Amino acid sequence: MSTTRPLIDEGRQLWPRGSQERGVESFYQHGVEHYADYHGGMLNFGLWTGEVRDYRTASKNLMRRVAASIGLEPESRLLDVGCGMGAQDVLLADELGCRSIDGLDVTWKHVVTARERAKTAGVEDRVRFHHGTAVALPFPDSSFTHVLSVEGAEHFDTRERFLHEAFRVLVSGGRIALTDFSMSRPPRTTFERLFAELARRGWHVPRENVDTAEGFRAKIGGAGFRDVRIEEGGEEVIPGYYREGRKPENIRAMYAIRGVLVTHVGLWIDALVYHLFRRGILEYVFVTARKR
Repeated sequence: MSTTRPLIDEGRQLWPRGSQERGVESFYQHGVEHYADYHGGMLNFGLWTGEVRDYRTASKNLMRRVAASIGLEPESRLLDVGCGMGAQDVLLADELGCRSIDGLDVTWKHVVTARERAKTAGVEDRVRFHHGTAVALPFPDSSFTHVLSVEGAEHFDTRERFLHEAFRVLVSGGRIALTDFSMSRPPRTTFERLFAELARRGWHVPRENVDTAEGFRAKIGGAGFRDVRIEEGGEEVIPGYYREGRKPENIRAMYAIRGVLVTHVGLWIDALVYHLFRRGILEYVFVTARKR
């Protein structure tokens, strides 16, 4: 895989055949042309607290929690890695008025959609989107006060390389927030090992990214970060998202957007994640840290 950093003002990147970037882009690009307004363009699992029963509210709740965890404010210069279709960045621009937000995603169709979203919202002067890889960020050292990645780092090749890159582009005292997945315990039975491996391969997660919380903590510290905090949040995230995906109206909508085959692959992966969580193998975590 090439690690040459493309210039920020370049457009689409062409990922090498067999690369992690190409595989992830192929997985996520299906149906994007029809997906931009579905669920408001949000792609995260959502934070299903209290009486929350609808996805748009849950997904915005999750982004607000992440933003609050690292103190995003009007003077922040934010990098969002794995930004999806940009809806979460437009939300943060509207609600927090960050000085600047740069979103980066490996899927070109996401970037095109995100740019259109920012233009429509009238925030394109301070919310910009780039096509690139998380492990060779196309930005100078000390460019940002904050970095976040919501449910993206499990796909990066590898998460550890991304953490070093995030450290590089943060200013001294800058903060990082991730929502991610960790292993609570190793699979014990043949079926558990099979489920875990199917989920990993189907969701394009490199084997090196399969970490326990302590392994996760060690990699964050090894990248240079301090004040590492890891909080479990699976019970307020995974079941709600799983139930949402099983609603008949959502399945019908996804058939029209992504096709029957891709929809069923997604539902199958969601089911594996849910059952691994219920068996106490997989956990959803909120992670914050600081660059000294």
